Amino acid sequence: LSNIERILGDYIVRHRKDAQRALSDKNLDWWKDMIVQLEVTPGHDKQKISGVELVVQLARAVCADEVLIRELESWAIPVFPVKGLDLMTAGVERGPRMKLTLKYLFELWQKSRFKMNKEALLAHALDDEIPNPPSPVRRTVKRRHVES
Repeated sequence: LSNIERILGDYIVRHRKDAQRALSDKNLDWWKDMIVQLEVTPGHDKQKISGVELVVQLARAVCADEVLIRELESWAIPVFPVKGLDLMTAGVERGPRMKLTLKYLFELWQKSRFKMNKEALLAHALDDEIPNPPSPVRRTVKRRHVES
């Protein structure tokens, strides 16, 4: 197996049941959310195969009709409008707090079905619902025993 075939097979096996459920419920949003999760989520892994191709192959694996497959292939993937520099300008401190804020804003954007613009999202950049990052764990340094 090539790496792409392994990635594709693993993806289909992990998401097959959810895909069958989405197909029987005629839930187009689930399919689009999967593409966005693979292509747009902040910090996503760039893989050797595109998110659209993975989701289309998953749709084929669960015997989705060609209308759904064509719609997924032609769907214009939305672009998340907020970047780290925007957050720094809005007053968010760099580091783990910025990552949590970016994730929070991405979830808001996803719940709005990708309608919120940069200004609307940045208005939520300092919300109290954003969790605080865990405090760093300090490890004690073991002292070496020096023989005299």
